[in-house]
Amino acid sequence: MEVAMERAQPDAKCTEDEVEQGAAWCQEAMSSVLDATAKNIRICASSKRWWDVHIKERRNTVGRERRRRLNSKEAAQVKAELQKSSPQSKGNVSDDYLQHLRGAKVWRAVRYANPRAGTTVEALTDREGKQANTSVEKEDMLRHKTFPPDDSDKYYGLPPAGPADTHVTEQAVERAFFPHSVKEAPGPDKLSFGAIQLLWKWHRDRFVRLMRAAIRTRRHPTVWKRAISVVIRKPGKDDYTKETAYRSISWLSCQGKRVEKVAAGLQSEEVKRRGLLSHGQFGSRKGRSAINAAAIMVDRAHAVWTNGNMSGVVLMDIMAAFPSMTKGRLLNLIKVRQMDGDLIRLTESFLSARTVEMII
Repeated sequence: MEVAMERAQPDAKCTEDEVEQGAAWCQEAMSSVLDATAKNIRICASSKRWWDVHIKERRNTVGRERRRRLNSKEAAQVKAELQKSSPQSKGNVSDDYLQHLRGAKVWRAVRYANPRAGTTVEALTDREGKQANTSVEKEDMLRHKTFPPDDSDKYYGLPPAGPADTHVTEQAVERAFFPHSVKEAPGPDKLSFGAIQLLWKWHRDRFVRLMRAAIRTRRHPTVWKRAISVVIRKPGKDDYTKETAYRSISWLSCQGKRVEKVAAGLQSEEVKRRGLLSHGQFGSRKGRSAINAAAIMVDRAHAVWTNGNMSGVVLMDIMAAFPSMTKGRLLNLIKVRQMDGDLIRLTESFLSARTVEMII
């Protein structure tokens, strides 16, 4: 990893272009090191995870015959038996796993054991009744459903710079990196949290400087804005010719997620310090959850009943509330609340010029 020392680290005077170059170089450097040193893993029918006692015995026999070189026919016969037994061993491991399932794992295995329909359908129909028959039309329909186009909602000007970058400490960046599962799927750069955490232990100061520079320049690097989105079927739907029967799962850059988490932490601290949120808001707040909201609702209902009155609850389901967001309105709302200028401009950069590769 000495190659990472050859490039100068971001400092307090670096520009937006230098932040872009630093993020791209960091990604390329880690990828090149992993390509050169990491072992390529290819899973097949003879992979080690399927080996049992009989496979190990036959492998030992093949090794002995090869070393002795006395009877090539016996070695060939043992090798043929080994190749034949590998798929059988894989089936035995699978059968043994299914036989020892208990509880919820049974139903999880059923989803994979039962035959599933193919992913292609004759046509897709949107909410307005418009049909998509060709692959291009289906891709276009699902893309517009999953990633609605910008409605051109305007916002007027952005605030001047703020001091948010001075609050980016090594502890804040470390909390953004740990604890995260190293098995979490990486984005298009194929750099998982495991690889990034190793680099953090080796040269954490580079990450801290890059995070601080990104917030100071209000620039979310372009290499972290790329994503891969896979369209899958929603389980239990009766009609898979409707676009609403599908949803997408996106894989984002793990490095980009860390900048988002650091910025989100700074925003949360400022909101809490200035008391900008309603006392009744439970979402996205530490120490509060849906369980707390339900407990308060039940407690208030019991209090009303105690006084001999009736109570009712109105529950609203806003269609596409989670994946949809109007950039202009969001920026205007946080600007009206006089949030830090660096964080507002970073949010604007984060929401602009994003790209996604959809797999249907």
